[in-house]
Amino acid sequence: MTGLKFPPIKSLEGRTLYYLLTGHRISHLEFQNSTQSYCLRAPVFNLRQGGWPIDDCWNAGGISEVSGRRTKFKKYFIKEDDLKAIRLHFGERLDSFLELAKGGRPPAYEGGNK
Repeated sequence: MTGLKFPPIKSLEGRTLYYLLTGHRISHLEFQNSTQSYCLRAPVFNLRQGGWPIDDCWNAGGISEVSGRRTKFKKYFIKEDDLKAIRLHFGERLDSFLELAKGGRPPAYEGGNK
């Protein structure tokens, strides 16, 4: 856990990490609907390169009208044990990242307009 770094919050990596750290299992379509980006694979690749423990699993989709075959898609997630370890390691930094990514103020925020 020592080499992990948080990406910029407004980046695709930041949005991806936010969903994963909040326990979501996110697919390409869900990511596209929430970020208006067609690319989930690249942020996941970049986060994995940075050491984040992102796992994936294949899911069965619908039947393709063109080929008649069942489609498949991946869902990306962080295992519960890894999430617990990340929470223990980062503590308040994790809380601050999640609050900022959600659009709120971090818990320790003491400046700005009151």
